[in-house]
Amino acid sequence: MTPRLNALPVRLPAADAARSRGEKRNLYLGIGAGLVVVACWATWAVATRFAVTTHLRPLDVALLRYLISSAFLAPVLWRHGLAPRSLGLGRTLLLVGGAGLPFVLVSSSGLRFAPASDVGAVMIATMPVFVAVFSAAIGRERFDAMRVIGFIAVAAGVLGIAAHGLFAGASGAWRGHLLFLAGAAMFATYTVTFRRSGLSPWHAAAIINFYSLLMLAPAYLLFAGPGLLAAPPHEVIAQAVMQGIVAAIVSLFFFGEAVRRLGASRAAVLGALTPVVVALLGMPLLGEFPNRLTWAAIIAVSVGVVLASGGLSRPAGAPRRQQARR
Repeated sequence: MTPRLNALPVRLPAADAARSRGEKRNLYLGIGAGLVVVACWATWAVATRFAVTTHLRPLDVALLRYLISSAFLAPVLWRHGLAPRSLGLGRTLLLVGGAGLPFVLVSSSGLRFAPASDVGAVMIATMPVFVAVFSAAIGRERFDAMRVIGFIAVAAGVLGIAAHGLFAGASGAWRGHLLFLAGAAMFATYTVTFRRSGLSPWHAAAIINFYSLLMLAPAYLLFAGPGLLAAPPHEVIAQAVMQGIVAAIVSLFFFGEAVRRLGASRAAVLGALTPVVVALLGMPLLGEFPNRLTWAAIIAVSVGVVLASGGLSRPAGAPRRQQARR
């Protein structure tokens, strides 16, 4: 009996250390996945803005997105099925509506009225606020003071970045802003639903893209007309890659990974970095240099992302383990 009792204190710290390493690895992988999503969303906003203001319509963009992605993800559906019975019709509709065809039509229509920089500031960066509200409403998640301060900083930074577009932008831009806010609420619904669905990121992406194509294809063929045939081939190919692979597959997969590893609110808050990336890319690519208010807003969003994601929060249970070791 004595050797077993003496061995017990040695095993517990080792188990705690292994668990800590696993948690850190999971955190880093989740943050890495979230940063990939930020890059995908930033490039998607620019590409979609270019598409819907030149030769393509929102319906054309949506068809490219779901036709290409459904073809690539067909093996996933063949192996795992259209949807498990445990998911149910209600959650399936929330997933497809939140990240599928309805979301794409709303957000791409908003880009016809407002510039690409506004979709990052008004839609993507407000998504964490909607996720926080929805998560708290269903009783699944609570936030400490540090994370609440982070959400407030993100909201303040978003207002600063969007100030020019909201108050001094082109006539009719407010229509785009309302559509962006609706899109943020829709994708937040998807985020919370996916977190509770038990689906893998690949399976969720396959389901969303397939059902979206199923809804879109008949209406497009009957009423939309040959919009894709009238556009330059190089633009169609570029949009097929951006919409069908980068936006519909890569971003959804890595966002699912971020949600699975970090939780709904932490994964969504990483998306608030998108307007920061757009602003930084705009300097060398577009010749757009942020003013002092915009730089202050960028700093606020960056700090808010760190705080709201829980990066500086003390892990739950850490003081108790230290006391137990003493």
